[in-house]
Amino acid sequence: MQKKALKNLILLLLSVCLVFSYKTSAQLPRLILNEVYVDFAVGVDNPLVKTKFNVYDPVGPTMEQFDKNVKIMHELNIETYRIELGWGRRYSGFGLNRMIDGTAEHLTYNFEPLDHMIRELKKQNILMHGAYCYCPFPLQDTSIDKYRDSRAPNNIDKWKEIITTVAKHYVDLDMPFGVDEVWNEADGLYIFYSGTEKEFQQVYKSTAEAVLSANPDATIAGPASAPELVWHRSFPEFVACEKLPMDMFTFHHYGSAELALNSIDKVAASLDRFPHFKNTSMVMDEWHSADLIEPWCRDDDVRSTYEGASQLLHDFSILLTRPELTSVSWAWYMDPTRAKATCMGLITGDGHRKAVFNAWKIYGNMPVDRKQVKSIGPLEALASADDHNTGVVIWNPDPYRRRIDVHLHNIPFSKGNVRIYRIDSLHASWGDGAEENLVPVESFNNIDLTNWSWLDHIIPEHGIIYIEADDNSGLSELTPVDVADVIKVNHYYPERGTTSYADFDRKTWIARLGMGGDTDADQEVGVLADRLPDVMTANITVEGDLQKLDRNSLLGIRVDYQINGSYKKSVLFHGPFEGVDLYNKDRDVAFPWGTQKQADFAVAVENLADFQLMLKENAPAGWKGKAHISFIMQNTGPGTRTKIMLKKHEG
Repeated sequence: MQKKALKNLILLLLSVCLVFSYKTSAQLPRLILNEVYVDFAVGVDNPLVKTKFNVYDPVGPTMEQFDKNVKIMHELNIETYRIELGWGRRYSGFGLNRMIDGTAEHLTYNFEPLDHMIRELKKQNILMHGAYCYCPFPLQDTSIDKYRDSRAPNNIDKWKEIITTVAKHYVDLDMPFGVDEVWNEADGLYIFYSGTEKEFQQVYKSTAEAVLSANPDATIAGPASAPELVWHRSFPEFVACEKLPMDMFTFHHYGSAELALNSIDKVAASLDRFPHFKNTSMVMDEWHSADLIEPWCRDDDVRSTYEGASQLLHDFSILLTRPELTSVSWAWYMDPTRAKATCMGLITGDGHRKAVFNAWKIYGNMPVDRKQVKSIGPLEALASADDHNTGVVIWNPDPYRRRIDVHLHNIPFSKGNVRIYRIDSLHASWGDGAEENLVPVESFNNIDLTNWSWLDHIIPEHGIIYIEADDNSGLSELTPVDVADVIKVNHYYPERGTTSYADFDRKTWIARLGMGGDTDADQEVGVLADRLPDVMTANITVEGDLQKLDRNSLLGIRVDYQINGSYKKSVLFHGPFEGVDLYNKDRDVAFPWGTQKQADFAVAVENLADFQLMLKENAPAGWKGKAHISFIMQNTGPGTRTKIMLKKHEG
């Protein structure tokens, strides 16, 4: 009887506890929590590269608006800012439409507005992606009114003169465009281009020739194809047949990342028809995740709320899986000031950061090297780390509040600081009284980080949680370094649609290459640079087991020395990494740039993990510091990836 009474008492107490729990907190049983596990000791593909996601504005921002909002552009950690120069348009808030004026016989130029824009971008370490469009006033057909600014120039020789003058002006100022693009949506609506396809082909040809006459190292892009992709097959056929330069095939897409994959596949299939485009990047230089973009501006549009922020991260995670898509430019950076409601921008017309801006800022602040995440439940997440910092961003794609536990394993430092940020209806989401800025909602200083966990919390519907940790050193691999003057970054795509990848960050001088799930893949990325030091330090790390699969298997760095515009000598640096040197003297694979031949010399270093890149010592006579440096990872086996860091040699 005593045992039965004790059992009944225990059951009664448990019942009281359960009732009290439900009445006081209304929480669901812990059994059904969503769990997120991060293992910072396990690397995964694809890295969270910062060169991938960039921004675009149409012709509309005013100079006052630009000056206010450019000051925070660096917070996104982007590479390029695209704008249509908008020559000859009826209006342009920045004044670029009147950049070319006068008559065809007596052209006049007003460089002041664009000079100002490019100087301000340079202060933010951001490159100008300039689209040469539309038809300047002196070259318009004045006998018509409608669409005359979108017609092909009536004098192609004068158009070529204008492009040459503009390109040379910025070379002389030591501020050449990062990307020189020909027109905007030439195959789209008449409002953007109302000429024929053959007329545009001549516009492209003359523009490329003019730019390269002023800047032989320019990055030529086009045709900024409209979302309908009307000329995505015929235009490459023309370029390949004429053997014209095209460093980037640019195209537009408005819609989710899932829908964008269809456009990416179409462009890739078109380019892959011609060997001419093996060095041509795919760039989606207008993109917005909203599938319905009309009406453009609405006060209740989720593009301006925290709901749009979680969608942005979802789409980023999908587009990262397509490494052949080198760059994506969000439309727009700023809402136009003339809009009566919020629009597609990351920032409101009067300069307020939206939730989408803050979500992007989280991505921009996260370390690049991606780490393993396991999410039990519907929550989505990305995680990354370097030696001094970690980050994990979690977002809720659903309209339901979720309970969440987060478990962080193998943080690369044992003690440090943790900060937790939120983006939801109350945090970092402009409007309705919410805090606009991204600020920590919780902080833990100088704590033990051994298998640290953050337990029993709520992530609201479509909300975002970001957890970052640092070792209090202030060091980060995202910090820009001064190595040399980057002129151009080159990519190589002998085969698109693979899981392998290669990226170079001009700000940090770090290259990241990976085989993904591919056994055989030739991944190469290169940088043309000037004022290179005599000696550089190369630090290389590798994840996975390197395999010597054939005579073209390789992990190395190649230098092609340039003198007076010509490549005179090439040297390949290779050596053992943890005892494995993949180099074979019978290597015979094609090389996409520089001398475009097998290396003239091969230099075996003692330890590929850490060595001195002896540039001056191996240079031809008369070399003055300009060279193309290539990072090569080929046929090293699935699951292998490398990080190559170059710095000026100290001492």
